[in-house]
Amino acid sequence: MDEQALKSATKKENQALERKWGKAAIEAGYTAVPLVMLKYQQRLGLNPLDVNVLMQILSYWWKEGGLPRPSKKSLATAIGVDLSTVRRCLMRLEKMGLIQRCYQRTASGANRPNQYDFTGLITMLKPIAEEELEEIRKRKLRKQHQLAGKKPALKVVK
Repeated sequence: MDEQALKSATKKENQALERKWGKAAIEAGYTAVPLVMLKYQQRLGLNPLDVNVLMQILSYWWKEGGLPRPSKKSLATAIGVDLSTVRRCLMRLEKMGLIQRCYQRTASGANRPNQYDFTGLITMLKPIAEEELEEIRKRKLRKQHQLAGKKPALKVVK
């Protein structure tokens, strides 16, 4: 896809989102999240707090090459929980292999907000997404077979 086509597709997508959510809400920013992460959160072993923390971190992931780096305090404030709750959740997500915290320090050695790598989550989502795509394909085929098997509507002839 050339650059002009990509810009056109992005503009159409933004317009659709604006119609859905309102222009102000979309202009304020939005985050793309694979639906399989939300739909299969229990299968991934995620509880509601885990999903909330992941969604908050993902909202800071703006560019493909860059890693998000929100502070734990900003995560806790946004979710409305104690800082220690966020710390425990991040440790849990890391032990599960869904995220990897990349520790950051300033030149003077002071701590900076961690960066978060989602390679583990992305890897875990792949087989689930492939299963979901297969189910979608099967549903489409069933629908096509149902439609093909229907008899044409009868017409009244005078």
